[in-house]
Amino acid sequence: MEQAAHFLGHYHMMSGQVVTGRKLGRTLGIPTANLEQKDELVQLRHGVYACRVHLEDGYYEAVTNVGKRPTVNGHHVTIEPWILDYDGDLYGKTLRISFYKFLRPEQKFASLEELKRAIYRDEAQTRDYFCNLSPNKSKIVDVI
Repeated sequence: MEQAAHFLGHYHMMSGQVVTGRKLGRTLGIPTANLEQKDELVQLRHGVYACRVHLEDGYYEAVTNVGKRPTVNGHHVTIEPWILDYDGDLYGKTLRISFYKFLRPEQKFASLEELKRAIYRDEAQTRDYFCNLSPNKSKIVDVI
């Protein structure tokens, strides 16, 4: 992701409308925004990414999962950002996500508790990544 952004001059970006999901993340205390999928989109490597999400009131860091969610027996690819430090209703709104860093590949966990611990590690990595973003990388722009 970082090398592609260097050559392109911007981070990989996608947008989509927030649709209703299974609300499993909410029950875990990790509410995600499920984005509507378009078949013509380029598919990213399945896994977890450090991202920034552009909303009406600014940018937010996000832990974004791209994949089939094997721990919960998912069958189709979803894009689900957990927007950090945000609390609000996003249903029906269009989000723009910039993908900054690939954190880890998708994997199946033995339990929801193990999945939750992994997501909190992803959160810590995401916060650390943006806190330590170098001046050269911060010159690369988010496409709006």
